[in-house]
Amino acid sequence: MGNILAFLRASGSGGKVVDTTAPTILEVKAAAMGTIAVITWKTTEPASSQVEYGSSASYGSLEPATPKNDPTTGKSAGIVTHSIELTGLQTGSTYNFRVKSKDKAGNEAVSQNQTFTVQPIPEEAEE
Repeated sequence: MGNILAFLRASGSGGKVVDTTAPTILEVKAAAMGTIAVITWKTTEPASSQVEYGSSASYGSLEPATPKNDPTTGKSAGIVTHSIELTGLQTGSTYNFRVKSKDKAGNEAVSQNQTFTVQPIPEEAEE
């Protein structure tokens, strides 16, 4: 430990450990029905929540427009279990999406592209 602290002091960080590692994104899931999708995921450290989505891998939409629970703002500590609701979707359409999470130090992680198809709301079974 002494060698690490000596290195940090010599490198000009004043003994402060600098976080340069983005959170790891895990367990990304999507559930979509009607005109709504809910995207959920976990991170290995407190971080913000944002989903980029669209009809192609070029995306085009962000939800929310500014990251939710963003620890870089000082207004939130961030969270490790994330959930973002997407609204106004077209039933039967397939959407591309990826999730984005940023830790307190501003290190951002972005998931791989995934897709979901919006399922119709099932009609009630007749009795």
